Amino acid sequence: MGGIGIRDIRLFNLALLGRQVWRLINNKDTLCFKVLSSKYFPEGNIIHSKKVDKASYTWTSIAAAANILKDGFGWQVGNGNRINIREDNWGMEGLNEGTINMNLIDSNDSSVQDLRIKEQRRWNRDKICKMYGQDWGINFAIYLLEGKTKLTE
Repeated sequence: MGGIGIRDIRLFNLALLGRQVWRLINNKDTLCFKVLSSKYFPEGNIIHSKKVDKASYTWTSIAAAANILKDGFGWQVGNGNRINIREDNWGMEGLNEGTINMNLIDSNDSSVQDLRIKEQRRWNRDKICKMYGQDWGINFAIYLLEGKTKLTE
């Protein structure tokens, strides 16, 4: 028969693009990262890239792969300053906009660090129960760590 055993070329291409996304996340000192980030994600976060008119085909493909991969990523919370509670999948089962009671959310609360009591280094369970519901507030067991927040697989 021959061949290299690729059954679905679209999935194979997505896997290769996903690899590029992972490289961009982890290798911020590369020329590729610097060039792409200057135009498409100036804040340095490929997952939250900005929409650009007339984006290159390369970037359009990488952004599509990043969007698909985003659901499988989680966060190492750290201090929570870089995790957006409306956009990022930051909890064990996905604490994001879909699980927030949007009528009860304070417009000032935008990052995970807004859900904690900083002086006591603990979660504000009342605020979490109000935003995500009683079940999440009671069973909330994400440990607070000091340090940098980063994306993990």
